[in-house]
Amino acid sequence: MQKAPPGTWVEKETFESIAFLALKGFAPQLLILFLAKRRFDLIGRKGKKKRVCTNCESIIFTYVEAKEKYGITKSRFSRAIDELLAKGFITIIHHGGSYKQDKTVYGLSENWRHWQIGTVFEVRERETVKRGFCKPNKKVTLETVPIHSHETVPIQEVLG
Repeated sequence: MQKAPPGTWVEKETFESIAFLALKGFAPQLLILFLAKRRFDLIGRKGKKKRVCTNCESIIFTYVEAKEKYGITKSRFSRAIDELLAKGFITIIHHGGSYKQDKTVYGLSENWRHWQIGTVFEVRERETVKRGFCKPNKKVTLETVPIHSHETVPIQEVLG
């Protein structure tokens, strides 16, 4: 396997597309970081060799890596991921969990070629697990509350 030169290649068609030009915030820079994670191998016989991406469906980019290596906050990284998913530049192959070894695996997608204003290709699932102490959402209503088994009074009288 021939070692690739340092840097990354971004096709002109990509950065001139309406989807790329519509990216907001940190999303364009994050896309470049995703593209830099690609690995290419030369495939084919002598004289007809072609560079082929070998990890387009298995790119791992963690929140910890984003913070430590690039100084990107969790919220900024999340917004950029959401933007790249919506515009069709990346897709989630495997949703990682909260465990250290279960990381989200991303894939590069070509859906951005078909993106138009108002189109959303993918939305990241929001985490529904509540961790730590979570204050319960209780609403006080003006219903009657039983004080004894045989009588009820309005809640205002009970709260006094």
